[in-house]
Amino acid sequence: MATPTITAAQGGNGPHQEQPLSGLTATAAHYAGWEWLVLRADDRLLLTTNERVSAVELPAAIGAEVQHYLTVRMLAGPVVALPGVPRRWLLLTESADESAPVNLVRLRARGALTHRCGTLVPLPPSRLESGVVTWQVPPSLDGPSLPPFTAVVAAVRAVTETVGLA
Repeated sequence: MATPTITAAQGGNGPHQEQPLSGLTATAAHYAGWEWLVLRADDRLLLTTNERVSAVELPAAIGAEVQHYLTVRMLAGPVVALPGVPRRWLLLTESADESAPVNLVRLRARGALTHRCGTLVPLPPSRLESGVVTWQVPPSLDGPSLPPFTAVVAAVRAVTETVGLA
């Protein structure tokens, strides 16, 4: 695997202005327009979680219930579908960097992983060993609206309590 390099959006004054961008580079530039720090490593785009964005990784079945819970409350955001078996989803959220440790423990107890503080997570159209990363719920064309991290914690808790995973 090649060393990751930072990919930023090309401005109108850039030296490579006349060269068309490759698919991954163009996608990375689009994500950079949302002020996401995206690294490119071979055929992968990796989002660096930080003070703007975090991710909660869940089994797809629970993720679907959580996403529905958030949608009904008009808090749903973009969701990345990871390839492989079992299927897992990444619910992108506002930053979890300042979250109380109890929230991280609550999520972990319910089979969720929290990606924060500089963790790298794959974004579409990355290719992993198990397949292609896709959008389960794509962000809005004008940029993602991310739910508060605490709303996702509450949704995971509510959904898992109703199915007896508390």
